[in-house]
Amino acid sequence: MALLSKELLHLNRKMKIVLLVIVIISLATLFFLWRDMSYKSLGQNAAYKAPMNVYTAAEKLMVRGKFDRALKRYEEAERMLRQIPDVDLSDDFYYAIVNNALGTVHLRIGIYGKSDNDNSIKSRADLAKDHESIIQAQGFFDISINAYQKWLDEHRPAPEKIAALYKSREGVAEDKIELEPFERYERALSISWTNRGMALRYLGDIAGATAAYEKAMELWDDNNTAQANLESMREVIAEEKSKDEQKVLDR
Repeated sequence: MALLSKELLHLNRKMKIVLLVIVIISLATLFFLWRDMSYKSLGQNAAYKAPMNVYTAAEKLMVRGKFDRALKRYEEAERMLRQIPDVDLSDDFYYAIVNNALGTVHLRIGIYGKSDNDNSIKSRADLAKDHESIIQAQGFFDISINAYQKWLDEHRPAPEKIAALYKSREGVAEDKIELEPFERYERALSISWTNRGMALRYLGDIAGATAAYEKAMELWDDNNTAQANLESMREVIAEEKSKDEQKVLDR
């Protein structure tokens, strides 16, 4: 019995790593949010300030593990953004961030359930039973992805200009480089693709998850979370292929 308890404790620790990764991704979006943006900033449109303050409060609740309360605040921030007049939300950076956060909470609920504690998780079999919430999460990630992508389709510089930009940075320390707006959109988009990959993974779509992680890496090759998950998916695919080949040999 003691041995079983230790095994369950070990499993729970592994499960908490998944939650930690999700929280880190959510915090990463906050980092991108408050960086200065030349295209659109809180200083240029004060109407963003109130909803994004609500968003920040939700982030703090997420870190504290108050997921139900965080979800309500994210939903409030989303409603407030929709009420801002004369703003096209279809390519809005902040609207995309909030929808990514909504997807993150629903993904967490889909994996662990609606409770704010994980005591009900006794084994891997208890994970990701709420497919409806995970599918909901996908919907929010898609809104985020579409918004970032629409902006990039319209505003990403020509390839030669991007090449010249990168060349001008040669020899410059990374912490001295100020990202251009299109780079912030690309990184935020990479995060949303990573989250979508997680949702697909828990829905059992290994190929879809792998493709999502690959897309995330194309956009931002320093996305360590996407890289780790991509390697994990490739290992799963290799194991499945090996099993299939062994079955053929055993016939």
